[in-house]
Amino acid sequence: MMMPAGLLLAAAFLVPSEVRQGRVIRVSGPATGEGLSAEFGTKTFPIFVHGGVAQAMIPVSVDQKPGQYEVIFRQGKTELQRSTLTVRKTAFRTQNIQATKQMKELRPIPGEVERMQALAATVTPVRLFEDAFVPPVSGCQNSPFGVQRLHNGKPTGAYHRGVDQRGAQGTPIRAAASGKVVVAQPDFQVRGGTVGIDHGHGLTSHYLHMSRVIAREGQGVKQGEIIGYVGSTGFATAAHLHWGTYVHGTPIDPNDFVALRPCAAPQRKKGR
Repeated sequence: MMMPAGLLLAAAFLVPSEVRQGRVIRVSGPATGEGLSAEFGTKTFPIFVHGGVAQAMIPVSVDQKPGQYEVIFRQGKTELQRSTLTVRKTAFRTQNIQATKQMKELRPIPGEVERMQALAATVTPVRLFEDAFVPPVSGCQNSPFGVQRLHNGKPTGAYHRGVDQRGAQGTPIRAAASGKVVVAQPDFQVRGGTVGIDHGHGLTSHYLHMSRVIAREGQGVKQGEIIGYVGSTGFATAAHLHWGTYVHGTPIDPNDFVALRPCAAPQRKKGR
């Protein structure tokens, strides 16, 4: 049932007017009690209280249809507020990867896919991270989030679920934010050396292709702490870091948490 108008005004959850595909809707409001949730599309997401403020992150997938949507706030079964926002289209380009025969023959080891899916879907009610993330390595971004991947010129039907940052072999990789290490696996076949961190409130980060894993499962890490080193293990054409961020199981552009420097496009030689 709807709340009386006076209580609707008291709820006053703040909602952005628009969001792009592959980004996060950040909402906040008064901490009116337990059992708060926000509905977007066909899914319902928990609202957590942190620092006396009710807040939530709602993921918008890369294939969310552009248009107007309602965000419906509830406490238990009682509706508190409805807000409208617009999902804007993001122009995702295509990118070709020259995969070797050995790369194409790689298959996940037992449990590799399941463990990473479970990590992405982890929702811890305690917030462990700060507002501002830091880049895990200083290298520029040479493969952005959301690009449609081609392998040797052939469509794969998949898109890039993170970003690739340049980094020389052995460059330290640092935790982008504080959290708890859930996955620390040195020998995944496709992902290579991998670390996965739970930051709380449904936010996780994934670091792939490491030459060496330093973090330990169950360990608490602080923002900026070294968790491993850049490598080219797994499905990789050269040394780099694949960094992914997930909110409630949905891949989200890491640039929504920290602005990454894009690599300069190679200059084409002028014809005579």
